[in-house]
Amino acid sequence: MELSVVRNPDLVVAIDVGSTYSGYAWQWRSSFKANKASVEFNNIWGQGAPPLHKTNTALLLKRTTESTEETSAENPAEKKTEIVAFGYSAERRWANICGDPDLKKDRDSYYLYKKFKLQLYQLEQNENERTEIEDADGRRDPLEEIMTLFIQALREDFLKRLRKREITLEDEQILWVVTVPAIWSEKAKKFMRDAAEKSGIGKRNLVLASEPEAAAIYCLNLSSEQKSAMHDAFMPGRRFLTVDLGGRTADISAIEVLGDGSLKELCNVQGQLIGGQNVNEAFLQSCIENFEGDVWKKCFMDANPQELLKMEHEFEQMKVAIGNESPVDELITVSLPNTVREGITTKSIKLSPKQDKGFEAKYNKLQFRSQYIRDSLFQQTCHLVFDTVDRVLQQKESSGIQAVVLVGGFAESSIVQENVRHMIQEKYSNVKVVAPPTPFKAVLMGAVMYGHDMFIYKSRISRATYGVGCNSIVDERKHDQSMKLYNKEDGQYRCKDGDSMFLEDKSPISRTVPIFKSTKSVPEYETSSQYNVSKSLEVSSENGEEASSRHIDKCGNNGSSNLSSTECQCSVELINLQKDLLVESRTRNELLREISGSLKSLASQRDQDILNKILH
Repeated sequence: MELSVVRNPDLVVAIDVGSTYSGYAWQWRSSFKANKASVEFNNIWGQGAPPLHKTNTALLLKRTTESTEETSAENPAEKKTEIVAFGYSAERRWANICGDPDLKKDRDSYYLYKKFKLQLYQLEQNENERTEIEDADGRRDPLEEIMTLFIQALREDFLKRLRKREITLEDEQILWVVTVPAIWSEKAKKFMRDAAEKSGIGKRNLVLASEPEAAAIYCLNLSSEQKSAMHDAFMPGRRFLTVDLGGRTADISAIEVLGDGSLKELCNVQGQLIGGQNVNEAFLQSCIENFEGDVWKKCFMDANPQELLKMEHEFEQMKVAIGNESPVDELITVSLPNTVREGITTKSIKLSPKQDKGFEAKYNKLQFRSQYIRDSLFQQTCHLVFDTVDRVLQQKESSGIQAVVLVGGFAESSIVQENVRHMIQEKYSNVKVVAPPTPFKAVLMGAVMYGHDMFIYKSRISRATYGVGCNSIVDERKHDQSMKLYNKEDGQYRCKDGDSMFLEDKSPISRTVPIFKSTKSVPEYETSSQYNVSKSLEVSSENGEEASSRHIDKCGNNGSSNLSSTECQCSVELINLQKDLLVESRTRNELLREISGSLKSLASQRDQDILNKILH
């Protein structure tokens, strides 16, 4: 089993598929060596799109059926799917199709999918049914196909950029890093990996990166002045929480900066389904409470799609911008579609008698007072973010945390930063709450940096228990008598269907593995003088080579007789498993299947004994 990613790529490209916004960033190896922060972004997403480093998470497809003379019930017509546009361009094209009478006749051929990542948060580990997503017209399609095509669209957009520069690269020269929320299930992560591979990215050219961990790497590489402005939260010996606030999740990672500048994970990542989308839902609830009846809903449904698109984008910009200028009573406006304006003018849409004074509909716009937005739209969401952070800070593994770092698109909001800072420091006066200069870019920049230096995490926390089945010698104090099995070869009773754990849940995974040989059947302590321990073998050797039997034999000799080929091979499997766990290059179930298959060849009792020596 070898680490399934390319090493020292010439180019690293990170793709971040977000709940609301998505994008990509890249960096050449030479640029990384010269200045790690010199990450490049795309901010051209089509006509009329805001010049941001991300675009809307939206995909527009055209599905057609091509019939021929040979088409029949037994030989059905071929179905063809075409990527028409993605991001802001997809929404604009869809709005044009719905609003133009000439284009509307072909509307049934077009399918618009938005914010489809949200489906993956509920994807359970044991769920076997195919996950589907609805398009704008309520038609259902496999989510995996939509995610695959969306990643494909982002990938091809970047490759087209390279071709324009007349740059040609082999597959082995590019590493693609796809970011995933830390709180996703193993099945959701594997879903994302499968979709990325089906989009055209090779298995060895792909690695997943946890979003809050990527953001932490970005913060670690800020300039000295920027770090100083954030209370030196990233100096060696410091412990901090990275809180990635996106459209739908608050992902939290607890980290310690070690003396050599590498990182140590303190506890398993945690989080909650809470983010910017909750403010959108609060806005909808506000409309329900402040408008009378349901006429306003029908007026919105009958509105011109382009006007709705404009309103949605204005609201998204308002969420982030409000509070930056901080006047006492700032007035925020959002344009209304024509059908809604007419309803207000004709009095068919009326405000409730219990209407909040901060919510007004006049001058063809919705108007909000800043205090109303803070109290009615943001307050509950900020409380939920605090509750999530509070649960992590109360854990003993998080003791000594000195700072909470807010990153992600939702963290761009001054209201979010102020509210969360106030709530945390009211309970934890010694914990600073800070945000980097560009919270929205933190995950993508960190993901690119991670692709260049995957072993920046020197120690992680295991998400599961790993081990192998074996027939260990019966221990009368703990083994059930019904499980006893007499072994004629050595004349001892063994426990059938036993297991030998070499990595337990929530235990640290380090970059070194001690390789030893013992004259005892089961050594009690790793430092026992009754067996030889080699100097610890680095999981990532300096020259980037994979662990090998020859390498281990050379390192593990330590003046004693060489390890046997079986011992070396066992060590290879364990070291490479530990390596894959450290960089999370494969999902947990994939690793379990591979380590199980690799160790099946060690079937004899003698080899099982040898394996037990190494595992213990």
